[in-house]
Amino acid sequence: MNKALIPILGITLVDVLGFTMLIPILPYYAEHYGASPVAVGFIYSTVALCALFASPLWGRLSDRIGRKGVLLAAQISGAIGFTLLGIGGALWVIYVARAIEGLGGGGLGVTQAYVSDVTTPEERARAFGLVGATFGIGFLIGPALSGILVRFGYEVPLYFAAALAVTTVFLTLFLLPESHKPVASVVSLQTIVTALRAPDLGRLLLAQFAFSFAFCSWISIFALFVERVLGFGPSQSSFIFIVSAIVGIVVQAGLIGTLVDRFGEGRIAIAGLLCATAAYACVPYVASTLTLLPVVMVWALSGALIRPTFTALISRAAPAAMRGALFGVNDSLGNIAFIVAPIIATTVLTKNVHAVGVVPAVASIAALAIGWRLFVRPILASKAA
Repeated sequence: MNKALIPILGITLVDVLGFTMLIPILPYYAEHYGASPVAVGFIYSTVALCALFASPLWGRLSDRIGRKGVLLAAQISGAIGFTLLGIGGALWVIYVARAIEGLGGGGLGVTQAYVSDVTTPEERARAFGLVGATFGIGFLIGPALSGILVRFGYEVPLYFAAALAVTTVFLTLFLLPESHKPVASVVSLQTIVTALRAPDLGRLLLAQFAFSFAFCSWISIFALFVERVLGFGPSQSSFIFIVSAIVGIVVQAGLIGTLVDRFGEGRIAIAGLLCATAAYACVPYVASTLTLLPVVMVWALSGALIRPTFTALISRAAPAAMRGALFGVNDSLGNIAFIVAPIIATTVLTKNVHAVGVVPAVASIAALAIGWRLFVRPILASKAA
């Protein structure tokens, strides 16, 4: 493994732990303060709406001043947001806390830009696989830890997540070397728009958006779905996330590099999108834990195949001088998905709980159709890569 990745992977792990602790308990926490399913969707959309505007700005700033300072800003914002969530007291506090975290958004896009800075194009799928495996470890430990701590009150895992965010600040300050030297001027918006009009990059970002829409549709209503169909609470929901995390870790840490070397990023992305479509199409047939587990495992496999390959393909198509900004744009597209998808998904859930797989299945098919031509042929690395 490229030794330059070790600090960013360690910091990302601690950061992801805080985020994943929130996933299985946020819907129940919001319901505790009187939120309806649609209101839960709006809570997810709040953080995404704020990050929509913040991510490109942070990405451009990271191209200008370096990655480290922007990562610190995102981590400090996360710490404030988690602390405010822990204080709680009313539903509006949850909205404000999520908005603060969203305005500090940009951590993921800058992390992706950092990994691109310290790797060659040939290494990136494997490197992003390791980033994905780090996320998987976070999904493995975070929900399990949250499921244990929530027994002592909702505020306990939230304050613990805030402490983890503070920890990442110190880790970044003292352990993370800068990967991108500051420059005298920043890339203009017109130059970024021109880059986005390039057929390969624009189509890739659109396919990534469709995949993100599918993912957000499912993840935002998962806890509510299993609560209504199977009677699950926070602890049982956390267990299911552990299963999905194990699949993601095994594939992204141990298999993705070999698979990409043999078949290429594009064909692995096709396989992932087919798995996603199959998993979402089976959601109406979930009636017990035994029928839920295969669906979750295939869904987890799809994400483990798609994320590192999509990110590697985007990195290959993006000029090096604009990676921070372009990954910020990619983040914003993901945030648009997170604004719209939860509202649609929770609305569908209120109408027919067994129909919640339809929207993500259609979005996965759309991603496959949009990216098909790129997936079946190699994407040439940018001359600036």
